[in-house]
Amino acid sequence: MVKIFVTVGTGKFETLVKEIDNIAPKLKDKITIQIGSGKYIPKNCEWFRFAPKLQKFYKENDLLIGHGGPGTVFEILDTKKRFIACANMNRTDKMHQVEFLRAISKETKSLIYCSKLNEMFKTIQIAKKTKFEKYKKPKSWIDKTVGEFINEN
Repeated sequence: MVKIFVTVGTGKFETLVKEIDNIAPKLKDKITIQIGSGKYIPKNCEWFRFAPKLQKFYKENDLLIGHGGPGTVFEILDTKKRFIACANMNRTDKMHQVEFLRAISKETKSLIYCSKLNEMFKTIQIAKKTKFEKYKKPKSWIDKTVGEFINEN
């Protein structure tokens, strides 16, 4: 049995919560969902709305599933855990998370991008068998560039 934690952030991601809740009986895993401000209440999973910090849940679980917000994605990548990311298409800017997840999933094998929620069951099965790579943060020279700019002016 795998312990799975799903996070939707502070907003809502009803389609993800419903999909996980619907497939939970087939998975036979222990699943906890952080549902944020969503209205749908899971029937087949443990759930809660908010927590001051999610690191405890990241640490206690084997597989993490989250929305595609960059803050959440990088926070989860730092855990070095198995990670499935999904774009929340119910946001104001529908393509923001899609574009971000497409790009980062091409750069690293540290996450699986599930672009279709109706494929979540299959994606979870793949994630259970996949050897994920440790995420390597790209080198950044922005601090040096900004410093040079300030010193020149």
